[in-house]
Amino acid sequence: MTRRNKSKKGFTLLEVMLAVAIMAMCAGIFFSLILVVVKSHTNVVAANDMEDYAILNARAFENSIINCQKVNVSGAGSKTIKIFKNKLVKNNVPLFNLQQYDIVPSGDKWKVEFQCRVNANGVVEYKFTLTDRAGSMQGINNYTYVYENTVYVPHCKEINATTGWVSEISVVDY
Repeated sequence: MTRRNKSKKGFTLLEVMLAVAIMAMCAGIFFSLILVVVKSHTNVVAANDMEDYAILNARAFENSIINCQKVNVSGAGSKTIKIFKNKLVKNNVPLFNLQQYDIVPSGDKWKVEFQCRVNANGVVEYKFTLTDRAGSMQGINNYTYVYENTVYVPHCKEINATTGWVSEISVVDY
């Protein structure tokens, strides 16, 4: 009887285990990469939404103050502009009716703060600060976005100027 050499037709157990281990490491790296991309995308979307909402508040504020005759920061005016329940209001009437996302149990997605100061030349400097309140629930960062700008009030005849920041401003319209 002659002995024949058997040719190797399969993988050894060691080779199979090594291949499985390499695939598991690659899958772990790929999965963590996907998580980073998804989290980054969520953060960018949140930041863009906050910027859009801040700009809408800013335009509403500018449109409501641009044609006023009097500006008073002491709170004694005919129409008071302030943030009420996370919405920019003038005499408790919202300046625009864009609803925030109802994500958090307490209601609004963002905490909105408004501050302004007025100089004697009729320039109103204002800023909106938005804080994302839904971030901690979704596992993303709690972002704060600050939008600052100025608006000139050309028709204003009487101005009560301030050097410090105030949270509400009263105006008398035409």
